[in-house]
Amino acid sequence: MKKSIPIAVFGILLLFGTVFALHAWREDRLAQARKGNAHPVVTVSAAKAAWATITPQSTAVGQIRAQQGAALSLQTAGVIRSLQFHSGETVQQGQVLLRLDPGPLPGELKEAQAQAKLATVNAQRAAQVYAIHGISTAELDKAKYGAEVANAKVRSLQEKLANTVLRAPFSGVLGLRKVELGEYLSAGKAAVRLESPQNLQVDFAVPQNLAPSVRVGESLRLQSRQGEKGQQFVAQVIAVDNHVDQANRALTVRAQIHKPGFLRPGMFVLVKLPTMSPERQLTIPQVAVAYHSYGDFVYVLKRQGQNWIAQATPVQLGAVEGQNVVVRNGLQAGDEVVTAGQVKLHNGDQVRINNAVSLH
Repeated sequence: MKKSIPIAVFGILLLFGTVFALHAWREDRLAQARKGNAHPVVTVSAAKAAWATITPQSTAVGQIRAQQGAALSLQTAGVIRSLQFHSGETVQQGQVLLRLDPGPLPGELKEAQAQAKLATVNAQRAAQVYAIHGISTAELDKAKYGAEVANAKVRSLQEKLANTVLRAPFSGVLGLRKVELGEYLSAGKAAVRLESPQNLQVDFAVPQNLAPSVRVGESLRLQSRQGEKGQQFVAQVIAVDNHVDQANRALTVRAQIHKPGFLRPGMFVLVKLPTMSPERQLTIPQVAVAYHSYGDFVYVLKRQGQNWIAQATPVQLGAVEGQNVVVRNGLQAGDEVVTAGQVKLHNGDQVRINNAVSLH
């Protein structure tokens, strides 16, 4: 019995020792695996910093306007008797859009026309009698001017009657209808807006110090978004205001848009206006830049033997030009910068370049 106790104790110690040894061996293997996988080779795409000829530009926010556009209304008030248009309809110049109830105007016009005819006949007869010295000059003048007054009244009533009809002043596309049949339309109240979408312009303001760089006939670019994609448009300066706004010391410029596409009056666009002669500047793809509040940087690829190593490099950036951005400091022409795969990178990681596929 006494001999069995040491044997049991030895067995227990041997068991614990084996367990501890296995645990230590497993932890050592895991540590080696973690060390080997701490900085695996990362596949990235890359591009070289290159010189490009860029024209320095100033940007402004412009508003689209129609060359012809108006809120259509009538000078006469009345109840709408007929509506002859629909929202969004394309109309031609002179087309009738709505009519007001003319009330007694048609009857008054007929009465005035009859009186004008009678006055005209009386004036003609008076002239014939005056020719044979049958009446005095005063009576002839009374008959002649009486006819003129009667005809003037006819023209006045015709104009009043015409003012009860709303016609399109030019060809274009109507907006949303703002009135309904039977509604009382006040004088001057807009019934619908008419725009000519084929001839669109953009108005924007430039600071007074840039006024000398803006000239009539100069081309500029507009940028607007359609969904998630940006689209470029071309415009040409057609007029420059002759007065600087005292509130913001800016000069208003108007440009004609070529091929406006989806642009509509009232929309805002970004205007890019050339301000200096073209310059040779160093550029990289904009997607290569990691933007941070403490400073922008890019991953530059450096050779170490047969391997590429990524180094985080601070950069000072300039203007954005399309898909590229100007680099003012931090890089040299020919430097390889990472353009995709940065999210997996750490400073000093070994990388593999693969530009054949798009990396995310």
